[in-house]
Amino acid sequence: MTIARLEPFRPARADWLHAGLVALALFTLYAATSPRSVALEDDSLFVLSSYFLGVEHPPGYPLFTLIGHLFTYLPFGSVAYRVHLASALFGALSGAAAWLCARSLIHGRLPAYLAAFALGLSPVFWSQSIIAEVYTLNTFFFLVLVYLGLQASARSAQAPQREAGGVLLWMALVFGLSLSNHWPLMLLVAPAFAVLLWPLRNELLKRLGLLSWLAILGLVPYLWMIRRSWMAVPINFDGPLETLPEIAFFISRAGYAGIDTSASADWMDRVKFIQFFGGQLFLQFAVVGTLLAAIGFTVQWRLLGHRVAAFLTLAFLMCSAVLLLLLGFDYSAATKHIFHVYPLPAYAVFALWMGLGFAWLARRYALRRGHAAAGGAAVLALMLALGARTNMLTSHDWGARYAQAILRILPQNAVVFGQGEADLGPMAYFHMIENWRPDITLYQTKGLVLGNRLFHPLRTDEVSAQRKLREMIDQQTDPVVFTLDAYSGNAQVDRWLYIAVDKSSTDPLQVTVDIPDEAVRFFEESIAGAEEPNAWVAFFQGELRRRYALLLARSLQRDRAPDERTRRHLDLLAKDFQGALGIAEGMVLNKEGYSVGAVASLLDAARIAMPSDAGKSHVSRFFYLRAVVRANMGDKRGAAQDLETAVAVWPREDNKAIEQLEDLYREAGDAAGLKALQGRIKRNKSLNLPAS
Repeated sequence: MTIARLEPFRPARADWLHAGLVALALFTLYAATSPRSVALEDDSLFVLSSYFLGVEHPPGYPLFTLIGHLFTYLPFGSVAYRVHLASALFGALSGAAAWLCARSLIHGRLPAYLAAFALGLSPVFWSQSIIAEVYTLNTFFFLVLVYLGLQASARSAQAPQREAGGVLLWMALVFGLSLSNHWPLMLLVAPAFAVLLWPLRNELLKRLGLLSWLAILGLVPYLWMIRRSWMAVPINFDGPLETLPEIAFFISRAGYAGIDTSASADWMDRVKFIQFFGGQLFLQFAVVGTLLAAIGFTVQWRLLGHRVAAFLTLAFLMCSAVLLLLLGFDYSAATKHIFHVYPLPAYAVFALWMGLGFAWLARRYALRRGHAAAGGAAVLALMLALGARTNMLTSHDWGARYAQAILRILPQNAVVFGQGEADLGPMAYFHMIENWRPDITLYQTKGLVLGNRLFHPLRTDEVSAQRKLREMIDQQTDPVVFTLDAYSGNAQVDRWLYIAVDKSSTDPLQVTVDIPDEAVRFFEESIAGAEEPNAWVAFFQGELRRRYALLLARSLQRDRAPDERTRRHLDLLAKDFQGALGIAEGMVLNKEGYSVGAVASLLDAARIAMPSDAGKSHVSRFFYLRAVVRANMGDKRGAAQDLETAVAVWPREDNKAIEQLEDLYREAGDAAGLKALQGRIKRNKSLNLPAS
């Protein structure tokens, strides 16, 4: 019995039934484990845009928005849960498509089941199948194209015009639709399909006109999105897109240039990311599956032929290693989490290799059908346990609890300026869909996301935007508050979960700390000591720990011991990197002064607790604070070294260390050093473009 198929695979009714069973099993799993309310990442924004038929963040994802809107009509569950089921459906259909792709490559149904469930149970694919995200739809389109491409390629020698040509027409339409969902990832993998379809190049050229029109037909959702952006919709990320430059800027994702490529990223960041991706291959497929995939990769060249093997290999590399080289991310826990969902098409290829490797081993050692089935079930049971551990222990509802905590303590009739997916998105979901706090008014500080913007972000320069924001705040008679940010035009009342504008003074350095009991309870229940497996949730929890620690330390009185609760919180926070950093910064900002020895001790604790994947902005903050302490101790040389390190690690114009280092250069009369520093920051500014 051969392992790989040499003849075209023509699925029988039983094959479609088996693929349907895979989809049903995965959909049941995803539906059972999906969050019942909004989660973090882009979940809340996709739910909002689906519900209101709005415009998502660039490039807009119009196809998912339209599909997600259909799911909002389901007669059960919250609106968020209904849209989550859209991702669950396409995650399940991706498993079915993987089953058919494996059957197209490998004899026998058992390897196909192994490949399909290996993809569906992998922790990251599972995680994207239970929230509102575009990656399962993207993977589904990729696998459908793989299946159709294998069909066209296998049939080309027998009847290229009658059968293969018809398949090519479907491929063109599906490819166009895939671009309406996530064009960057699909364009990235397109060269692999050129390898697969090379024998059909004459047929492709002959039908190029019709194929092009079918691909363009798949792009129609973008026309709907542009037209929709002209309307008064509650969710409209960049506002009306009325000119060709605005449309190109939005769809090309040009506003994310400063996020996709950081000025502080270097070759070491790429090396670490490649190491991270290698580790993910072992994690996602539970080591045993990884070894099976390695065998499959090795034997594919002999069993599948060089062209099909080259196609799978190139598809895998384009969505993983090549993508890493193009992105230029800083290496950190947060950016690892951002990246780890991008290679899902690569994981789909890996699952196919896994099925091939399993089939080769079963034939190599002449395993009986029962023994082979038991072995495959054992591998999948291991993957199920790993995927369940990752996805069922994650606090999917943390973002909802965070938003609810803010909404509960906001003052009556407050004007609230939020930032993004952690605060604005979940708050907007509860406020605009579930009718929480109808008395408040939500805005986004940069004029993004919400339709009630103060200015058009693509047509307003930063100076004008700040002027409009200041004028609006000055005219307000209701309370004005900011979450995850502060307003620099007035004094502040910092209540941790939000910062209220204090119009009694225009001195932004005048800060009153007043943390409500409700916020303290949220800290104790959802922040203090939290060990969150989801890196995105952990990132925001860390930020909130640092800010809470800063406020506690900033409000300490030197002539009075802290109360028992404050002391207990400070002791707990001092053991955490972000917490220790926040306490140190708060003590430096304390108006009554601070103990240099105490701050130095906290910074030592922060250095010891600093994780290897700490964000560069936090590492820079550590060196900046240590420089402040050294300067106050009279160690100007040590302070200058720490400031230089802080700037080198995080060369952004908003880095506090820059101003301090400039002052030291001026004080030392080092004109050359000052000029070099200013030139470096100016060059880096052009690379760190705002994401608007």
